[in-house]
Amino acid sequence: MLSNELNKEWKTTFFEIFSKQSKDKSELEKADKLKFEHFPPVIARFYNNLDQVNLDDICNGKLQLKKAKLSKSYDSSIISINYEEIIKEQLNRLMQQQIDNLKQEDPTFLKDDEKEIIENAEFPFIKLMTLVYSKDTNEMSSEDQIKWKESMNEFINQQIIFSVINTYFTMKLYQDNIYTLTFQTPYNKIHTWDKYANNQEGICVTYDFKEISEVNAYHLSKLFPLVYISDKSNLEDLGYNIYNAYSASLLKQDDDVTPEDNGWEYIYSYNYNEKDYTLLDRLLQPAYEKAMNHPKILDISKKNYLSMDGDILDYNHKQIIDDIKKVLDCDEMADLVGPDLNNVYSITEDILEVDFLKPEGVYLGCNFPEDKVEEYKNNVEKHDVKIFKIKEGNGMLYKSLI
Repeated sequence: MLSNELNKEWKTTFFEIFSKQSKDKSELEKADKLKFEHFPPVIARFYNNLDQVNLDDICNGKLQLKKAKLSKSYDSSIISINYEEIIKEQLNRLMQQQIDNLKQEDPTFLKDDEKEIIENAEFPFIKLMTLVYSKDTNEMSSEDQIKWKESMNEFINQQIIFSVINTYFTMKLYQDNIYTLTFQTPYNKIHTWDKYANNQEGICVTYDFKEISEVNAYHLSKLFPLVYISDKSNLEDLGYNIYNAYSASLLKQDDDVTPEDNGWEYIYSYNYNEKDYTLLDRLLQPAYEKAMNHPKILDISKKNYLSMDGDILDYNHKQIIDDIKKVLDCDEMADLVGPDLNNVYSITEDILEVDFLKPEGVYLGCNFPEDKVEEYKNNVEKHDVKIFKIKEGNGMLYKSLI
């Protein structure tokens, strides 16, 4: 369960709506409302390794994002792929092309009631194909009907196999190109400074979201609340599947969480440019060919998924999708296409710089090295950013302008 002492109820509610990728408008509005109601006026980025700090870039409003999958907490195995829904959308578009072709051959081929049957079917593409079979085979011999059915079965098989494998690789690429960075709030607590700034030896950079602006709104759309789990077993009784690939970045495995841990994840998806796509097509082609020509996939392409339900011809699309998934998810397939995917992943860098906001202020921890204070002060002030030193007294933290 995610609703526990580690997480407030609104976070678990948001995570469920977000993870399920609900298309219900009211649910999406509810998630947005929860996020906006609880978003802090100021967020902070802690740095515990001063060697990795580039003050010029930070003060110029730059962020260094890292591929999400490189995070210690990232676990892609929690993400389910809704192959059925995705390929229905893809093949239903193909269906419309088929209908247009049929209309050119015979404008009266489909009657109004038949169009309605197709539109209301669970899988319109398959319903069209089986309906075509029923209409085309009325005057055929039994032998010709068998051949026709075999041909149609193979055609549908090939369309579904291609769509599922295409979706499989698309999701692999999408997950590889998700970049993230974690922010914290509040930034004035001993716990957060000790935990995220190397026992207060590091620094903290704060960003102001109190002002309503187009730029702030853009970045707010990429910020999402973190949900904490002590271990993966917390997900065993969720009661729903996680379909949103972003969700793997919103789960942080941490057994040292207090109410003062209130992380927000900045999530950015890299978009390939034209040059990338050219390279991508060349590098990904071997993986596609290996998957499509895998012996078990070839066996599936020849397997009969058609059946008669009384006088109605049906096609078991759920079974073929399940059969393909088992092959794609097996270790043998991972070993087969792994080297090709690694070549594809190399198109994009592990670290990506993006434009963000100019900092509200830079804070040096209580134990920040004294010999670096003047250097940081001069560097920050030349960018017209305020710099403070955190001090501790009576178990409290307060700031002092340097």
